[in-house]
Amino acid sequence: MSIAALVLNAPDWAELRLVDGRQAEIDAVLTRSSGAFTRLFELVVIHLAHEVKVFERVSGKMLPTSCPDRHINDDGSFCLGLRAGEGITRETAEAWWRKLHGFLLCQETAAQSGFWPAGAQISHGEAGEIELLAEAAADTLGLLHAYREAVEFDIGPIAASLYKINRATGLLRNGRSACLCGRKDRRNNTLLRRDCHRFSCPIVLEHERRAAAERFWRSMQGRPCCGTMRECPLKRT
Repeated sequence: MSIAALVLNAPDWAELRLVDGRQAEIDAVLTRSSGAFTRLFELVVIHLAHEVKVFERVSGKMLPTSCPDRHINDDGSFCLGLRAGEGITRETAEAWWRKLHGFLLCQETAAQSGFWPAGAQISHGEAGEIELLAEAAADTLGLLHAYREAVEFDIGPIAASLYKINRATGLLRNGRSACLCGRKDRRNNTLLRRDCHRFSCPIVLEHERRAAAERFWRSMQGRPCCGTMRECPLKRT
């Protein structure tokens, strides 16, 4: 169903070729915000087990064969988002195409500037799961913008609060004080720091996300760097 659903919802910027039940080849040319066309991306979409994956048809022709900073996995597949290739139906296929569209435009920016566009990614691996939980928690507290500032630029009230985390426990120090995120209980009293982490405190979750991101990059040590990104951590290893 996945490939068929994608074919039925294919946008005009994607020309589909050699379609069968398990895979389809795509020639994609997108229009950038400037009105200029992108390069021609020659892709293949393959239905593997429980998910759909998309690759360059000829690995390394236009894009790095793998690059965490450009969201290209070790097997050459594109990371379009957390579980983006799972459970694709006619109802969700359009969202998958939008993710691929954004991914390819970001690749053009990365190729020209050496930077992935701000706000167009989530953290790698386990850190990505934590980031989504933290965003949801921050949103309920009216702190979504502050949370994204902490992730992208290490600034703002959430980033500043991280310095008050006890590294041994992963929780905010001075547990009897009101939590810095401002979450309140049913009686409208601000939760104490020692209790707030049980309710998805975005400050504690951001500390956990950063620790998970560090573990991810440590696990990548020794991998070759493609050299296309200006601040890739692999360059420093």
